Amino acid sequence: MEAYKRHYLTAKVATERYQLNPQWLSEQQKQDVNTQVEQLFRIQSAVLSSSLGIQTYVHDDELEQAINDVMEGYPSLEEFYRALNGQQLSESDLRLALKDELRCNKVLEKVSSDVPELSEQAAFKHYQANQEKFVRPSLWELSQILVTVNNDIEENHRKPAFARIQTAKQELKERDFSQVALKYSECPSAVNDGYLGWCEEAKLFPQIAQQLPLLDLMEISSVIETEIGFHLIRVHSVKPSGQVPFEQAYPYLKQKHQQRAKTHIQKQWVSQLLAEEG
Repeated sequence: MEAYKRHYLTAKVATERYQLNPQWLSEQQKQDVNTQVEQLFRIQSAVLSSSLGIQTYVHDDELEQAINDVMEGYPSLEEFYRALNGQQLSESDLRLALKDELRCNKVLEKVSSDVPELSEQAAFKHYQANQEKFVRPSLWELSQILVTVNNDIEENHRKPAFARIQTAKQELKERDFSQVALKYSECPSAVNDGYLGWCEEAKLFPQIAQQLPLLDLMEISSVIETEIGFHLIRVHSVKPSGQVPFEQAYPYLKQKHQQRAKTHIQKQWVSQLLAEEG
């Protein structure tokens, strides 16, 4: 596997699976990420070398849009290039990796392009039979500052990590949350002012979920310790749980139907490709 592709896929998987940059992964997390990277590479290679993959192209404007989308995720060009350097990627490496990813995605879209739309009648029947599944959980709009605890990295042993989060807490008395997050946080959200977006209560660490009802809007929590490290949490807004009416559920059901059907078709097609490879 080319080095640029390994570095790109490693950063992608680490962020999606653990919400961490690769350098902050534990040894077990690194092993898990490496396993998934190898599988992703095998799948991508099979897709791109297929007859449909060979006939599929990524236009320059599509690639430029993808590059711009990545850049817009950073507060400045300086931060963008710093992140690339931390991931052992150059801009040309990123372009190559994104081009492969875009081409792979276009192939998979072509393979699953004929999925029929879910009818309103079928959707309503499903909704009536499964109303307990259409209860909206409590949602919290959050930002965070995270300092991880990692015994494999000396500066992230528990004691120095706790000292850093305490220093960040003190600085929040005089500086904006976004500035302190960019300086101290080891969560990928640091480049987006620490903003996590809307989070389901059930998917949060229980130590964080327990503290949320005690916080006023825009109040910053005390230091919260979880299995991955120390957090400072700020609540922007709250949506309480409740029954979702069918009118709101239908667009979601249509989208979910499309996603599931496409994913099923894509997985079948990829499995056949891999089987043919032996």
